[in-house]
Amino acid sequence: MVNMKYNKRIKPSLSLLSILCAATMSVHAAERPAGLSDEDIAYVKQLINNEMQAQDEAKAKQELDNGFEFNGYFRSGTNTIIGSGSKNNGSCYSLNYPKNDGVYYRLGNECRDYSEFQLTKKQQLNGVNFKAVFMMDFAGDSRDPTATEEWSRRSRQLYVETDNLLDNGTLWIGRRYYYDKAVGSVHILDYKHMQSSGNGVGVSDITVNETGKLHLAAITYGGEGELTGNKATADTNYQNFMADVRYEMDVGDAGKVVFALQNLFVNDAIDEAGLTDGRTFTVQWQKQLGNVDQKTVIQYGTGAMAQNPGAAGTDGGSFDYAADSSSSGFRIFNNGLVDITEKFKLDYMVMYEKSSDYHTLKSVGVRPHYSISPHWSVLGEVGYNAYQTKTNGIENDEQTLMKYALALQATADSTEYWSRPSLRFYLSNFDWNKAAGQESGLSVAGKEGDESALVAGAQVEIWF
Repeated sequence: MVNMKYNKRIKPSLSLLSILCAATMSVHAAERPAGLSDEDIAYVKQLINNEMQAQDEAKAKQELDNGFEFNGYFRSGTNTIIGSGSKNNGSCYSLNYPKNDGVYYRLGNECRDYSEFQLTKKQQLNGVNFKAVFMMDFAGDSRDPTATEEWSRRSRQLYVETDNLLDNGTLWIGRRYYYDKAVGSVHILDYKHMQSSGNGVGVSDITVNETGKLHLAAITYGGEGELTGNKATADTNYQNFMADVRYEMDVGDAGKVVFALQNLFVNDAIDEAGLTDGRTFTVQWQKQLGNVDQKTVIQYGTGAMAQNPGAAGTDGGSFDYAADSSSSGFRIFNNGLVDITEKFKLDYMVMYEKSSDYHTLKSVGVRPHYSISPHWSVLGEVGYNAYQTKTNGIENDEQTLMKYALALQATADSTEYWSRPSLRFYLSNFDWNKAAGQESGLSVAGKEGDESALVAGAQVEIWF
C-alpha cells in the first residue's frame, strides 16, 4: 500500500518520475539528484512495483481470456510370461473384488494400456469467470497392432463451472469424474475410495468458516438393463439419484478431517422389482506424522452400497440395486508415503473390509523406492490380498494372491517419488491358491491347486 505521507509531499510528473527512476536504477552512480531522500526513492520503487504488478495481472487476464490448458495421463507397455501360461497372457493378476479391475497392487501388474486427456478452456465474460472441461479416457486390452478390437472410450468429464457467479462457492453443471474433491485416491492400488462420478450439478468450495469448506453434488445414474438379485429380476428403465455431501475441515495441528455422505435414491420403476436405496458414510483424516504423509479412512455402507461402500473405482457400476435393505458393510484403511531419507521412500497400504452379505477382504502392500543415481531408482513391491465371498449367506473358500515385483526406473529426478514420466523395467511374481484360480479365473484351464506365474515387462507412465 502506498504511504500517504509521501503521496502528499511528492506529485510526480512524467519528467520527475523519469528522474526518480534513474536515481533508483543507477545504483553505482556516484551522486543522486539533489533533494531526493531514501524515503523518496523507496516511494518511487513502490510505484514501479505497483505498475509492474498491474501489467502482470493484465497479462494473466489476457491469458485467461484466450488460453487453453491441456492435461493428461497415460500408461502403456509390454510384458511376457516366463514359463507356463496364465490368465490374460500374464498382463494382470487380481481377485474378483467388486471394483471394476479387481483388487491388485499395480507395480508390474497393470492390465491394460490406459489414457486420459483433458482440454480446459478458461474465459472471463462481463466479469464472470467460466471454466469448461472436456476429458476422454481410452483403454485397450490387446497389444496386437493388427487387432480389430476397439478400445473402450468414455466421456469422463464434460462440464462448465463458474467460481464468482455465486456469492459463495463454485457452481458447476455437466458430467464429472467426481472422486477428487477433498478425498483423493490411493495410488498404490489405483483406488478411488469415494466415487460418485456421473452427470449432475453441484456447488463446491463453499466457505463455511475460516477452517471449513462444503461440497454439494447431485449425480444421476440411468440406463436400461436386467437387474438380477435376491428380490426380483426385471427389465426396467431406471434413473437413480446420488446426493453427495462433503465437508472438509482444517483442525490445525491435528491435520485435516473430511466428513462425507453419499445417499443413493433408487427409482423403482417397476414396483415388484423391489430395488433398494443405499448410502455410505465416510470419515477421512489426513496429517503429516513425522516423516509419514498419511491418510486414514473409515467407511460404512448400507443397502445398495453395502457391497462396495463409496462405490470405489466405479461410475455406479458396483451398486447392488437388488440388495436387502438390512445389508451393511464397512471399510477401514491407512495409506501413506514414508520419507525415510532423501534417497529412500516407502509407499504403503493396509486395508480391511467386511460386508454382511457379500465378502471379507484383507489387503496389505508396500512399495519401497530407492534412488541409485540422479535419474535412476530401484522399486520393489510386495502385496497380499485375502478375499472370501459369500453365496446365500454361506462363506466360500478364501482366495489368496501374493505378489512380488522388482523394477528399475528412470525419471527426471530419482529422489522424487512422484516424478513423472517414468520408464520402468520390471519382473513380477504371483502366487495364488486353488480358490483364487477357480473363482477369480487366474488359473489356466485344466489346472488345479496352488499356482504361480513369473512375468517380465516394461512400462511408461506419465501425467502432465
